Amino acid sequence: IQFGHFYSDDSYPDSHLFEDAESLRLRHDPDFLLIHPMNIDDAGHKSGLSSPQYRNRARIADGLLSQWMPLWLAEGYQVMVTADHGMNDDRSHGGILPEETTVPLFVFGHAFSLQPDLAPQQTDLCGTLCELLEVAHDKPVCHGLLAESQR
Repeated sequence: IQFGHFYSDDSYPDSHLFEDAESLRLRHDPDFLLIHPMNIDDAGHKSGLSSPQYRNRARIADGLLSQWMPLWLAEGYQVMVTADHGMNDDRSHGGILPEETTVPLFVFGHAFSLQPDLAPQQTDLCGTLCELLEVAHDKPVCHGLLAESQR
């Protein structure tokens, strides 16, 4: 990692995190930029899956993405939005409940096929990103997720 902004407080505002990310993008024009907001997860641990706090944090993240996404796409970036895990009503995760293991995946940009019926595995995402970045790897790939021009 050549450049980064790091934080250790899960309540660090997602709005600040997206501003940090845009600052890095403008200064360094990275081929890959990982943004890892924690406010949704923090709200889930404090209030649980079915809480208004959890839902509202997701809405805030959605609003922040809608602010930055048009610019990123206009600049030619490919954007993948996903999560590393879900949450349950007991305010935890790591189990085998569907709400803990099923996470959203949204892709934006010309490099993705945008097929609505795909169900890629989370274990396919590393290889898929490597394919987009043209980085050698030995990981599984969800080829259906990639546009024909990227395969």
